[in-house]
Amino acid sequence: MSENTFEILFQKLQDMEESQKIDLSVVDLINSLIENCKDDEKFWVKNEKIPLEVSFLLYHSTRNARLVLEKMKDRFLKAEEKHENPKIVSDSITVMPALATLCNIIFSLKGKTITPEIQSFVLKRLKALRSTADEANLLPSPEEEMKTVNRRKLKGRFNRFANTLRAMLVEV
Repeated sequence: MSENTFEILFQKLQDMEESQKIDLSVVDLINSLIENCKDDEKFWVKNEKIPLEVSFLLYHSTRNARLVLEKMKDRFLKAEEKHENPKIVSDSITVMPALATLCNIIFSLKGKTITPEIQSFVLKRLKALRSTADEANLLPSPEEEMKTVNRRKLKGRFNRFANTLRAMLVEV
């Protein structure tokens, strides 16, 4: 994930806020970030070098970032017809620090040892993103979150995760 892409997007948002006009060129930047998130989601799902519960946290965090970006993109594309200018700009500016922080942290963790402290930090950043995105109307509804989920795969992953947790509890 490119810190530079977040910086460019943030600058364009600030420019739009100043001009009070929507610039749909941000959609290309958002699409780029969405694709980066999708790649990272695949990376964490396929990563067998770290425990399942850690990879799930990182996958879940990346997925949440992608969902916020997709909601942002959708609102930009519909801003004119829904008369959301300049609301979508200010909402996006509000969520950008939490979004960029979470994405950049997760990206930096590839190939690193992920301690319980790091996991806790990621979880706190995820909660901060979801809270900020909810306040800014950039958090997808539960229905929107579930519409792209392969329920069969999700159930299988949850079962493996539950089995891992059970095994961990038996060891204690």
